[in-house]
Amino acid sequence: MKPVRVAIADDSAFIRKALVRILDVDSRLEVVGTAACGEELLEHLDEWRPEVISLDLSMPGIGGLRTLDKIMQERPTPVIILSTHALQDAPLTIEALHRGAVDFIDKQRYSLVDFQTLSRILIDRILEIAARERAAPSPAQHSGPGVELPAHRPQPLVPTPTSYDLLVIAASTGGPMAIQTVLEELGPRPPVPILLIQHMPPDFTAAFAERLNNHLPFAVRHASDREPLLPGTAYVAPGGFHFRLKKSAPGLLAALSEEVNGQSHRPSADVALTSAAEILGPRVLAAILTGMGRDGAEGLSELSSRGAYTIAQDQASSVVFGMPRAAVEAGGVRDVLPLEAIGPRLAQVLRAP
Repeated sequence: MKPVRVAIADDSAFIRKALVRILDVDSRLEVVGTAACGEELLEHLDEWRPEVISLDLSMPGIGGLRTLDKIMQERPTPVIILSTHALQDAPLTIEALHRGAVDFIDKQRYSLVDFQTLSRILIDRILEIAARERAAPSPAQHSGPGVELPAHRPQPLVPTPTSYDLLVIAASTGGPMAIQTVLEELGPRPPVPILLIQHMPPDFTAAFAERLNNHLPFAVRHASDREPLLPGTAYVAPGGFHFRLKKSAPGLLAALSEEVNGQSHRPSADVALTSAAEILGPRVLAAILTGMGRDGAEGLSELSSRGAYTIAQDQASSVVFGMPRAAVEAGGVRDVLPLEAIGPRLAQVLRAP
């Protein structure tokens, strides 16, 4: 198999050299070019023909966002943002994810001296994203790396006496754009609280909540501990915290904790979904969207076993099919739907008599 062709754009010569050193250790990758600004990257796109691009947002000239826009217009290519961990840069990173970037890595969370952790994370993500692209050559097609699953057709909507008290949506790689796509179909005031689990560091989940709040017809909040969960409002689980539910006399409350319990992510979809299953049983709607890994499969299975309605995004529309695939294979999914059908189906179920 040919190595994955990677291009790097970063205004720091040190970062460019460090990334080349990181990627060169893996024979499955080939750095085909490096650029110090967006203009230089765009000038060489047709020559380099990268399959994945690593892009810094804080560059001179036209800057990272305009560079990303031009990539998507002129030669659509998966882009991983290498972001700086700072409050002022978090909104820029979130905006990039909504404009077509498939993932981001906070480069200041890792050492560019010993390389080990950053190298593993960056290489894994590049290979996973490139595998999807090679399996589906069309730029509009987003599928996983050659995964074969049994045919899974959407089930007809069957009237049920169960009413719903909560909607939970979980995602990772490719999630911000997917989550907004689903939420846009729910109408101006969804009849239940919505819990959003997106794998992100703390500063970025706050910026994610703010962007959604500015672009949706209903309120989106960055959840806080012991906050009441109100119908018609979406709550983004803060990065660095697990999110559980508590029941009180008025209704549901958010319960946040920083405990380390073996989960690979905080917030963890498994923790949130299992908590919802324990508190609400079948009165939960849940959807697992695009993302790398297995987070959410166990929690979705627990919900499904209690009669909750569960959905997974299909392979063809997922940026990375890891989380939805794991949920399907675990047997916890009732419907597997393309991204554009998930919001309408959730709205239909929520408003069914």
